[in-house]
Amino acid sequence: MELWQLHHDTTRIIIGQAYTPEQVRRWAPDAMEPWWNDRMAQSNPFVAEQDGKIVGFAELETDGHIDRFYCHHQWQRRGVGRKLYQAIEDEASRLGIRLLFAEVSVTARKFFESMGFEVTVEQNNIVCGAVARNFRMQKRLDSGPDVREPTPLSGGR
Repeated sequence: MELWQLHHDTTRIIIGQAYTPEQVRRWAPDAMEPWWNDRMAQSNPFVAEQDGKIVGFAELETDGHIDRFYCHHQWQRRGVGRKLYQAIEDEASRLGIRLLFAEVSVTARKFFESMGFEVTVEQNNIVCGAVARNFRMQKRLDSGPDVREPTPLSGGR
């Protein structure tokens, strides 16, 4: 439940600065999605805590895809994202993943660029009747076997 609340609040407060209210409600509805707990159990995300409170989480998939990457809205620009990203990169190296990639919101682009990611595609998906711009970004790591290049996704969350 705590991860859902962090996702919900960060989406509504931070990501909501760049997207329409309808899009934000679609990505972070008022009630927790019924599949949420199963997804979190399966993905086993990296979790950042401070004084017993979850302040961020991130998922790394086995193909190098970073799916969910959220920092609590009150903990933005305080090193939480950098530490979560370092945990992801360390795990990717351990697994032999050479390419990390993500679909990044307008509000997260600068952070990912600061971690060494480059935009490969600017995407203008239609979500709830309006353009929801995001960026396919990637970063090559130094070690491990090659992983297939990701194919662009269509639609939006």
